[in-house]
Amino acid sequence: MGFDRSIIEDYAQGGKLLRQAVFGLVTEDCLAHPVPGTWSIHEIVIHLQDSDRIGIHRMQRIVAEDNPLLIGFDESAFIRHLRPDEQSLEDALTLFEIGRRQFARVLRTLPDEYYERQAVHNEIGKVSLGKLLIKYQEHLLHHLKFLKEKRRLLGKPSTA
Repeated sequence: MGFDRSIIEDYAQGGKLLRQAVFGLVTEDCLAHPVPGTWSIHEIVIHLQDSDRIGIHRMQRIVAEDNPLLIGFDESAFIRHLRPDEQSLEDALTLFEIGRRQFARVLRTLPDEYYERQAVHNEIGKVSLGKLLIKYQEHLLHHLKFLKEKRRLLGKPSTA
């Protein structure tokens, strides 16, 4: 049984899902912290864009290199120090969409055996291309649940 290629299309559509999740919100909504001590909607979008950029690079390395070493990053430090509130939400959404669409073009061309290619991550050990692809799609879905709840708390439930 080969790799379930449907995940590639789910991954490619992730940008649309993220854009739909923030549709109709104004800047004040996105910067609000309806759950004190947690990230704002804006911070979540910036985090997803940062994480996806790193994820695409990791997956590119697995495709192009034999058993590359992947290095973890501190997502909370990125939010604390990289000034997410100064970054454009629209640009982050666009970069997320384009990154996924563009890399999905590569993923579609790969034979199934490439999804078994592996890397060594300094924090979690061996990881395959297929597992990383699934992880990044699940990561988006995980954060979309938080976005939906924050919208609800702001009195702006999503229509999707």
